[in-house]
Amino acid sequence: MPSPAKARALVLVAAALGLVTVAAAAAHVAAVSVPTLALLAAAVVIGELIQVPGDQNSLDELDGNPFSFSTGVHIAAVLILGPWAGALVAAFGVVVADGLRRAAPRSIAYNAASAAVATAAGGLIYVGLGGHPGELNLPSDLIAVLALALTVYAVSSLFISAIVAATSSGAFVSFFAEIFRLGLPSAAGETGFGVALAVFALRMPWAVVALVPLLLALYQAYARLAVLRRQTARALETFANVVDERDSYTFRHSARVAEYVRELAEGLGLPASQVSRLRWAGRLHDLGKIGVDASVLRKPGSLSRAELVTIRRHPRLSARLLRRFRFAAEHALAVEYHHERFDGEGYYGIAPADIPLAAHFLIVADTFDAITTDRSYRRALSREEALAEIERGLGSQFHPQVGKAFVALQRGLDPLEALDRSELASLRGALAEDGRRMRREHPIRLVRAEFVAAAGIVATLVAVAAGQLRVAPAALGLTAAAFVWWRLDALRTRRLARSLRAGLVRPLTREALLDAVVGRVSALSDLEWATLLRWTEDRLAGEPVAEWHGAAPGPTAATLSSWLVREVDTLEDSLVAPGRELGRAGLAVAVPLRPAGEVTGYLVLGFSGLLPRHVRSALHDCADELAAAFDTSAEPHRHPLLAVAR
Repeated sequence: MPSPAKARALVLVAAALGLVTVAAAAAHVAAVSVPTLALLAAAVVIGELIQVPGDQNSLDELDGNPFSFSTGVHIAAVLILGPWAGALVAAFGVVVADGLRRAAPRSIAYNAASAAVATAAGGLIYVGLGGHPGELNLPSDLIAVLALALTVYAVSSLFISAIVAATSSGAFVSFFAEIFRLGLPSAAGETGFGVALAVFALRMPWAVVALVPLLLALYQAYARLAVLRRQTARALETFANVVDERDSYTFRHSARVAEYVRELAEGLGLPASQVSRLRWAGRLHDLGKIGVDASVLRKPGSLSRAELVTIRRHPRLSARLLRRFRFAAEHALAVEYHHERFDGEGYYGIAPADIPLAAHFLIVADTFDAITTDRSYRRALSREEALAEIERGLGSQFHPQVGKAFVALQRGLDPLEALDRSELASLRGALAEDGRRMRREHPIRLVRAEFVAAAGIVATLVAVAAGQLRVAPAALGLTAAAFVWWRLDALRTRRLARSLRAGLVRPLTREALLDAVVGRVSALSDLEWATLLRWTEDRLAGEPVAEWHGAAPGPTAATLSSWLVREVDTLEDSLVAPGRELGRAGLAVAVPLRPAGEVTGYLVLGFSGLLPRHVRSALHDCADELAAAFDTSAEPHRHPLLAVAR
């Protein structure tokens, strides 16, 4: 549980450490240039005040960190005047800016101490590695500069993580890892700004004026982007409210589910970005009900088979809607699976191992709200009856640890105390893996010959500029090799495309056509499995009509559908996903079959290793021929190539 006494003690220790640092800095800056120190102090105040504030409730986890140029000024102060002057500048900027914002005195003390200690530590590392304040020499000082920036950033993250851990139920290490990761992009940008500011100040002081309009433009662009993301999030939230309001029985349902999820995540001490992710997933989990007729939602009796199909497609429709927004896409999988069960007997029959832990938060919160509110087809259970129902479903419908923690929280108990140490560690580890899986959403990056060639050309020019003429021939050799590689790839692509087309013009069954494609592709790659899916838009699901298994069995239709439903609106001629998205190693490529402009099926191929570029290119080039040959929308007797197909 949060410890106010621990937080107060931490603030006192930090303030004392900050005072010692500032006192040491004051004793060491007697010889520095007062005008330069004053100008840097003015710059840091401006940097602190021109800030895009963070928003922990944003859909995009990067919005959780504030954006400013102040740390860049701290770094510049170290490079120009030294570590102690840098510490004074950092502390001064925080005291003035936070004071003008009327922050609490202990908050000002803690933040000022953090800035001073971090800057002094980074500056001392810089000097220790051979850096000389006032004499910035690049590239020889590059390692020292990077160490300076990394130390400043790491120490600042330590201070933030410590106070967050002291005021919440989470573990310090997990908070530090999250804060450090999310702040890296901003830290890199501020380091570049700090170095540029120092270079201009040391060599062409008036050139600093040229940085001002650039910084203002960057600040304005970042602020507009943050506003746009937040407005989009609010629009999605409004959309969720509209969905809830279509049925008087479910009014504010999504908002309540989101709050149940948030309370549980905070009670388990999860980092703020994970809490925000889970809360937003709860808030948007029923967007797909916009595609369900309101009369079906309000029907008092049992549903017909067709109505059940309509109801059961809404989680996948929700996932498809979220997939269209980059910063909401990571919520899609958990939202899609919010009607699954821990035992794998849910809407889509997803295997337990393939259900992300985030989905189990939604499952228990959604169920609890559903059974504690009146619906058109039944009366609500009491709160205790509902909790007893969840306890009976632990291990079958509900995740054991998530369900146990939820029940404890709803009874006013500490969810951390409801779980033993191993259960809690397992829960946090699974959530961390969820986060890693979401961030690796599109990790497939095929190395392209033209990029290698460009790298060789750039390396050659840099070598000439640096006077390293001996390096230039090797760089030119890289360019030549990339050009040869590109030509060979083009030749392989044409050959495979011709071979594929030759195998698709004969009157064969779907199985024989699939075998023809598999035979040609597997000869040039490590193909493991292949599936031809008929796509049913009404059900948002795929049905296998032909399969080939080589070294390993392919994923189930439910697993394939789960991936493809989020991509069915794409206009790309091939889709690539890491195998882990399908519960497999390697990767998978899907070719949408659009014989009449609309997707009627997919040819999905699974590889155990990397996908050769020429294989993907050939599949791309033959997309129209594949669609015509494998037209899964046509009845067998209507298709000239499929007269004897199943």
